[in-house]
Amino acid sequence: MKILRKRLTRLYTITTGALLLLVMAAFFLSSVKEARDGQLEQFQMIWNSLSSRFQSSNAITHGYLAQTEADYQTIIHMRENGIPFLYQGSWTPATDRDILICRAVEAAQNQGVSMDAAPVSSLMNLSSLMTIEGDRGDQYYARILSLSVGKGVRGLCVITYIPPLGESLKGIFLYLCLLGAGGVLGLWLISWYFVGWSLKPVEESQAKQARFIASASHELRSPLAVLRSAGQAIKTAPEETDSFLSLIDRECKRMARLVDDLLLLASADAKTWSIQKEEVDMDTLLIDLCESYEPAWREKSLSLRLILPDQALPKVFGDPDRIRQILMILLDNAKAYAPAGSLVTLEAFSDHKKHALVLEVRDQGCGISDENKPYIFDRFYRADKARNHKEHFGLGLSIAKELVLLHRGSISVKDGEHGGTCFSVILPFTPSSSPCRSR
Repeated sequence: MKILRKRLTRLYTITTGALLLLVMAAFFLSSVKEARDGQLEQFQMIWNSLSSRFQSSNAITHGYLAQTEADYQTIIHMRENGIPFLYQGSWTPATDRDILICRAVEAAQNQGVSMDAAPVSSLMNLSSLMTIEGDRGDQYYARILSLSVGKGVRGLCVITYIPPLGESLKGIFLYLCLLGAGGVLGLWLISWYFVGWSLKPVEESQAKQARFIASASHELRSPLAVLRSAGQAIKTAPEETDSFLSLIDRECKRMARLVDDLLLLASADAKTWSIQKEEVDMDTLLIDLCESYEPAWREKSLSLRLILPDQALPKVFGDPDRIRQILMILLDNAKAYAPAGSLVTLEAFSDHKKHALVLEVRDQGCGISDENKPYIFDRFYRADKARNHKEHFGLGLSIAKELVLLHRGSISVKDGEHGGTCFSVILPFTPSSSPCRSR
């Protein structure tokens, strides 16, 4: 189970972590696109401002140009009739300024735009957006404008540095890395807890199955040992063959009863244990049951008392044989643990508020301690740790509980009013049952 928990935790962490990383990658790519769009928008803003001022004003101060270049890492180059303006620039790029201007001019000429040639069909000739490569891996946006002015021509070249995305997205990348690492760790912790919680019923079932197998093996070992010793004794003491054969027959019946109980519980676990329901006359069933038990009770010097109400009991919709089996298990349990000469009571009455029939079996035995009560219906569980009562395997109450559940009822145990134990079985009765019939 520990290995399974580790593997499932690893699987959940990897799969969920992969989804988290995909989401973060999508977010990062979106951030890259937004950064690119932001850089392009900034260049367009610079270009629009400069080109508008260039077209509408005859005077552009050096201070304005210097401030613009410094603020936006931009190269601004202007010419009039092929002669550059007397402005040397205030920002120094990684690649030489003149080299970048030459490359931008050449790229614009390839588009048919020249800073030194007047437009032919209009007053202005404008290049498209260009990307210029520097000598050190640096990149720039560039655009060139030529404008007819009287008999001359003016040219404007704007080149803006494009910061590497690694620089602009470094903070986001580090944040996503930390978020991813924390997310994976959190997913591992959550998966570890969730897998442990999910596997808990499996662990309990596995432990219960192991206890069940161990208990069944223990119960089968004793009769098998008796059978083997009896078979060997027949060889050494032939004169006592009849006695040993009787012992073998008794132990075989005991083993058969254990196997039958195990098969019944296996059917209950597999949900293949079906019952044949019909309307059951509980008065008749209880009276017949007590009459059939009288000889066995006299043999053990026990008294069995049946207590019924004055009015007829309501009918129960269930399997009469299985209801009889439930009561037989409870009565056999009482007979096994009740002291000789004591009284065992079987009482039935209806609880109309709960629309149910209540059956109680009370004995005057040693009772069941509070620490044992929660486990009394577990398979192979007996408060008698020494297993002195060999006729019982600790399966009867488990079978009774399964049968009660099949009838949509409940079973419980409590201390008797005058000592001993009281088992209560609650079965729903049919709505059409009428309790008004007199006895």
